Amino acid sequence: MRNVKKITMLFLAVSILIAVLASIAFAADAVWPKGRLTLVWHSAAGSGGDLMMRTLAKYIETKTGATAIVENRTGASGANAWSSVAREKPDGGVLLGVSSTFIASPLQNNFPYNYTTLDPIARLFVDTICIFTSAEAPYETFADFVADAKKRPGELKMTGGTAGNVEFVAARELMKEAGVDVPIVPFEGGSEGVVAVIGGHVTIGVGEYAEIASAVQGGRLKALILFNDLPGLDVPTVADLGYKTTVEKFRGIVVTKGTPQEIKDAIFNTLKEAMEDPDFKTYYTNNYLVPAFLDADDFYKLMETQTEEVKVSLKGLE
Repeated sequence: MRNVKKITMLFLAVSILIAVLASIAFAADAVWPKGRLTLVWHSAAGSGGDLMMRTLAKYIETKTGATAIVENRTGASGANAWSSVAREKPDGGVLLGVSSTFIASPLQNNFPYNYTTLDPIARLFVDTICIFTSAEAPYETFADFVADAKKRPGELKMTGGTAGNVEFVAARELMKEAGVDVPIVPFEGGSEGVVAVIGGHVTIGVGEYAEIASAVQGGRLKALILFNDLPGLDVPTVADLGYKTTVEKFRGIVVTKGTPQEIKDAIFNTLKEAMEDPDFKTYYTNNYLVPAFLDADDFYKLMETQTEEVKVSLKGLE
């Protein structure tokens, strides 16, 4: 009889514990998300960042049951997206995806919205950045391009995404270090720049390797030099060729300033879990992204540091 009572009491205790844990989990889920979520990116559909946000939206829908849509709020070198999210209700209903363009563009264009006017959640990845050209171009190496550019100063053109992106800052520094004059032709999205290079309208492009990988594999483009090492890719880096210019383009998530901490914590935990999700891992591995997760504090410090680095770079171009 005593054993029956002990078993009954144990059963009751376990039941109560399960109920408590379930209520805690429910409370956490109830904080965020509520209703439909909007994930915003600053450039056109088809860009690397746009694909990241769409893959993340699918994960959030599967994980939480919420409806998550992606909006491409393009224009004004990123300012349209950043200013619109800054004006959203601070309830976690809108997530803004950002890259290092979020640092360079406000500095170049004197925008009032930057990393200090929104709340960071986490850095997710670092992009591998490269300079590329058409497969039909007469360059097999970056040295070939530099030699031609020196013969024709100002004639060869370079393109990429928005005018304020950090790739352009790095590319300008590299061209300066190489001793060549190569004017820049900006586009609203990296995919538009890729099309221009493939068509031979622009000599070279700078951007995320993920955005050109399929074109390289399909024989339409060739990568000449990488700013970051990418294991398994037979393309020299700037360091391999003796250049000092570097760039670490991040991808992360921020929200409207003033969003309650409990909501930011819930978003952070969802992002951290996404990094370990098999489908999300497949996405970022196949898209040549380097996982580099940072919490809000460290992400903010990184943006502070990169802001100072870009300021120095831009001052050197004056």
